[in-house]
Amino acid sequence: MALALSLASGTAAAQEPAGYASPFADTLPTRVFPLFAMMRTADGWEKALRNDSVLQTLTTERAARIPQGTCTPLPQCLADAWVWTDADIALVQTRLRLLTSDPKLAQALVARQMRPSVRFARYSALSDADLVATAWAETAAATNRVIAVYAKGVAPRYPVIDSIIFNTALPQMADILSAHGVATAAQVKTDDLFFDPSLRYAAGLLQMNERIDAGNFRPLLDGENAQAVRAVRRMNWRAKPYTALLVFGHGPEDTQSHTGVMGHIRLSIAADMFARGVAPFIVVSGGNVHPNRTPFNEAVEMKRLLITQYGVPADRILIEPHARHTTTNLRNCARLLLATKFPTDRPALVVSDHRTIQYIGSDVLAQRNLVEMGVQPGRLAPGPDQFTLSFTPDPIAFHVEATDPLDP
Repeated sequence: MALALSLASGTAAAQEPAGYASPFADTLPTRVFPLFAMMRTADGWEKALRNDSVLQTLTTERAARIPQGTCTPLPQCLADAWVWTDADIALVQTRLRLLTSDPKLAQALVARQMRPSVRFARYSALSDADLVATAWAETAAATNRVIAVYAKGVAPRYPVIDSIIFNTALPQMADILSAHGVATAAQVKTDDLFFDPSLRYAAGLLQMNERIDAGNFRPLLDGENAQAVRAVRRMNWRAKPYTALLVFGHGPEDTQSHTGVMGHIRLSIAADMFARGVAPFIVVSGGNVHPNRTPFNEAVEMKRLLITQYGVPADRILIEPHARHTTTNLRNCARLLLATKFPTDRPALVVSDHRTIQYIGSDVLAQRNLVEMGVQPGRLAPGPDQFTLSFTPDPIAFHVEATDPLDP
């Protein structure tokens, strides 16, 4: 799969909150690092960044750090050359604060893009200058995190399913990183901004590691979901107390199975509820998770089973194909419900086996949401039976957790 870096145009089928339409393409880099896409497309910012002499000097200095030959210690030194240092980050923060002091630039970037996109919702209470500076520091840290995990082999939060695919102890790793670094440095373009080389390097690492999950199935309201999205827009919601049944996947640990055993149980419960008219749509949520690097996508497989085994019409099923954990099942379903314009005056129902429902409604998961995503993506309450919880999505779910590049 080609790695799309284009920021040229947005799409109405992108997964966005009400009132916002991104002016850039919905790709892996723009999903993981939206601040960079916004800086490039916000009126006046491309010129302002390119003309900033301090940022020009920093770009030159950073380019000079890239080894063209050998360095020590190998292979770490080859990746370290691309890292944003604390001094780099602080310097850029100072320049961005200065640029944001221009009311026109602040309006173009912050008021028209950053705030309405809700991608930086955790920092919504900050002033414009502080918001831009904080978002930059977080984005730089996220870039460094990609380099640490997918070039240097630092363990991610979930190493069994998210780690680097190479053995960094082998001599060949130095050859790989040297080739990637030299190739990336040679791809500098005349219209590059200060962040573009590091963005290109980080995105390339994700591609080399075949960790491009966040860019798959984009734009999400098109493709597999196009029929169902149209059906949602046409639906007469009168006398329908719940918008959708949300079913979270369960991945198998063997390479033959397409769906885990608990996934089959959850689907049977949801299909029965759908047949009884409890809700007019089913949202299936889950990415390519278990076993590690599986070709099978939980949401796609669950949709297939709902159609072939339970006779649920395809235009009544939406897929959320990116979530890798229960936390992001909730968050991503919240995003999809809001982006698809499901009614907000009534809840959806999370549907699962009775033990998992207890966990989803527990304080344990609520705390895990805050630790891993920094937000509570919606409000959970008891459902009508032991297999359900009502769920009301919150727009704060659109906040991007860039340190999780497989599903930000």
